[in-house]
Parts: sequence; C-alpha cells; structure tokens
Amino acid sequence: MQSLFRSAWLLAAATTTLSLHAQESSITIGASLPLSGAQAEAGKEGLAIMQAQVDALNKQGGLSGRQLTLKVLDDGYEPQRAASNARQLIQEGATALLNCWGTASCAAMQPEVQQGQTPLVGVIAGAGTMRQQPGRHAYPLRATTQAEISAMLQQMQTLGLQRVVIVYQNDGFGKDGLQIAMTAFTAKGLKPITTLAVEPSGANTPDLAKQLATQPDLQGVIVLAGTPATIGLITMARQAHITAPFYNLAAQANRAVVQGLGPYTRGIAFTTLVPSPWKGAVPAVKDYQQLVSHSGMPPASYLGLEVFLNTRTLLDGLRKASPTANRAALTAALDAMGEIRYGAMSLRFAAPRTGSSYVGLTMIDSGGQFRE
Repeated sequence: MQSLFRSAWLLAAATTTLSLHAQESSITIGASLPLSGAQAEAGKEGLAIMQAQVDALNKQGGLSGRQLTLKVLDDGYEPQRAASNARQLIQEGATALLNCWGTASCAAMQPEVQQGQTPLVGVIAGAGTMRQQPGRHAYPLRATTQAEISAMLQQMQTLGLQRVVIVYQNDGFGKDGLQIAMTAFTAKGLKPITTLAVEPSGANTPDLAKQLATQPDLQGVIVLAGTPATIGLITMARQAHITAPFYNLAAQANRAVVQGLGPYTRGIAFTTLVPSPWKGAVPAVKDYQQLVSHSGMPPASYLGLEVFLNTRTLLDGLRKASPTANRAALTAALDAMGEIRYGAMSLRFAAPRTGSSYVGLTMIDSGGQFRE
C-alpha cells in the first residue's frame, strides 16, 4: 500500500511539473474582440489576421523556443464585457493584450490595463479616455480622431470649401466626435454652417437630406457616424440631388459601406490611418498581402492592415523582450523601440503616446475600389 501511495505521489508531482513547464514554455496574448453584435464581421476579420500571424511565428519556432497562444474572448462590442474580459485575461496570466476595439470598449478596458500593469498594444479607437490619457501601459498606433478631422479640414481649405455641415451620430460616439470636430474647426479659424444629429439606425436620414437641401451653396458634409447612418444619409442626400462631397472617418472605409452606397459612391472621401493595403511598396504591407493571399483569409482592407501592423508591433516587442518576455520585460522593450515606421506612418512609444500623426485620404473609384 505504501508503494502504491508513493507511485501516486510521484505521478502527481510529475504531472504538476509538466504543467508548470508547459506554462513557462508558452506566452499568452489576450484579446477582447466583438465576435458577435454590430461589429462581429470586423471582429472576425481581425481575429483571422491575428491568429494567422501567431501561427506563422509558432511555425518558425516561436520566441526563444516558447510557443505563443492567442486567447480571445467575445465582448459583443459591449464596453462592460470588454472590461470584464480584460480583467479575466490579465488574471489568467496574459503577457499582453492586443487590439482593444471601439472608443467605449477601449475606455472601459483602460483601468484594468493600468491596474494589471499589462501592456496593451493596438487601440482601434481615435477618441475617448484611452486616447486622451492612455497611461503607462497602453500603446496606440493609429492617429487620433482629431488628426482625422484636421486632415479633412486641411483638404477642404485647399479646395476652397468653406460652407460645411457636420452630421454626427446621436450617441456617445457621435457627440464625442462633434466636440472634437468643433475644436478642430476653431483651431483653423472656421465654423460649420450647422450641425445635425443622425440616429444610429439612419431612421431620420430622409429628414436630414431635406435639411441639407435647404442649405444655400453647400460645399461639404463631414459625417461622424457608423455604417447604417452613413449609408442612409449619403443615399438620401444623393437622391435629393445634393452634389456636395461627403467626408467620412476611416472606420467607414470598408466593403460594407461601398456595397451599401451602391450607385452613390461618387464624391465620397474617407480618411485612412494606415498605408494603402493594395500597394506593396512598403515591406510590411507586402507581408500583409502575402498573409491574406492564403485560402480562407479575408480580403485586404484598411482595417485588416491596421490589425496586422498592431500585431506585428507587439510581436516585435516580444522578440526584443525575449527570452524573459514577461509583462515588465515587454513594457521595457516597447518603451525602448524608438521610431516605428510603416511607410509614411511613423510613431514613437514615448509619452504621452499619441500614436502616429499619419492620416491619408481615399475615395471610391467607378469600380468600387478605394483609391488614394
């Protein structure tokens, strides 16, 4: 009997040792993504990109012999679920978090990131507290919403467009965007003709189109809204024979908007926050194109390239932090990375960590493709 107990004890000890060794030999990256809800399609695209990059690195031997594990939790694009997911991932030992998604969700995750002292690389949001005060452990790459709107206004001034209306979504996202836009207008000594609120569903877009049609010599419309409201507004405006150009945030430069606009894609501009994903002159973009060329991968997109660059930056940081590659080592490695350059997009992870200043502009051509 004593021999039996001894054998059982040795087996348990060996199992525990193997389990601890497995934990030490792997690195967990955590992510809270909208895999259901309004942003599910975008979240699933991001997940495919992230997982493919992690798999590719593991096939090359991982980091100093350690394999990477990507652990993803669905937040349904709900801020409190995103915060809960971040807390759970940190408590379960994630070395880093990757790609918070949306202004409200990123803001909700921020206290968890700070309290857990866990690096978060990639902030898919241009406004909110995560961008205003990212704190010690957040590493945003994209430019801010203020930079986007300033770029719109700069081009409008270059073209001599001064009589401009702002249409903002009637929720927290849109109201934050409106406040940012008014600050950008003031900085350039400008004022919009008026501001109009659009419902997130786009239900009031017929009425808004009528109001736009009454504006004499309307020269431009800045739209700060999500996909349904953007499509509805532009469609109704074009059907009301409003020919002024519409300027949109980078989040709307996607296939769903192109398809939703149908024949009404002319004279529609979008900001961009990364280089063109269809031009391979930038080495990182060429690598992205190769990744999405594989069977089962989503087609190239601005969002997909942004997720790719965010993920690549985190993986580069982990390489520099190896062989230790724990949270503290990764934080130190990211802080010491110096200039990060992806074509015209460049940034440094130095305080106050405002991200890149790069903002481009793109339009939809007659074939339904984005052209810069």
